[in-house]
Amino acid sequence: MRASKAWIFLLAGVLLAGLTGVALYQVASTPNLPSTSAAKPAINVVIARVQLPPRTVLTADMLTVKSYPADLVPPGSFTTVLDAAGKTTSVQIAASQPIVRDVLSAAGAPEVTSLVIESGKVLVAFPTNDPLTGAGLVSVGDTVDLLATVMKGTGENARLTQTTVQNLKVVEVIAPTKEQPNRARALVFVVDHQVALVLKYLRDAQTTVDVAVRSHDENAEATTATVDLDYLMQEYEIKP
Repeated sequence: MRASKAWIFLLAGVLLAGLTGVALYQVASTPNLPSTSAAKPAINVVIARVQLPPRTVLTADMLTVKSYPADLVPPGSFTTVLDAAGKTTSVQIAASQPIVRDVLSAAGAPEVTSLVIESGKVLVAFPTNDPLTGAGLVSVGDTVDLLATVMKGTGENARLTQTTVQNLKVVEVIAPTKEQPNRARALVFVVDHQVALVLKYLRDAQTTVDVAVRSHDENAEATTATVDLDYLMQEYEIKP
């Protein structure tokens, strides 16, 4: 009786070993199939670091890049910060939102001027033939001050020069084109109603106005003294 039980256990062990060998052979001989969970390629997409209001000229410090799966990249995206820098936002862009071409205008493009203007502000064009503007050295996004020379009364000290309106953000530059070669040069600003009147007076009066472009890091009001003939003679010790 004990011998028959031993044979049964022996046969069971042999059978189990055989089945295990067959299973291992099948696993070893099965060809490797490609994994269906392979990672999809990622693409860098330019996004906003912070919230960007309309009419913002993009600079590199406002932007960064984030990796997106290729099938989730928004149409019209930029892959490098340099590609998006210099463009102007036409709508508000939220922080971390991808920058796409549909919400931007090229700097100086006509569509920039069609944007919604903040309540209490007006859009004005200030014609100017000053040397910087004429040379194309004033661009959309620059901040400028107006240096005005006005005539008051008669005599040697009738001409007075002073810094007038300051911190004007250029939202558009109007210049002659191939299609309109006689178009006047002008800088376009968004200002409050009172400043709009000051700009009109400077334009209509016997006033010579030059534009001074500020550093992007400077936004404080500058304090300057009015310059006339007496000032020059005293400051630079000019002898009569």
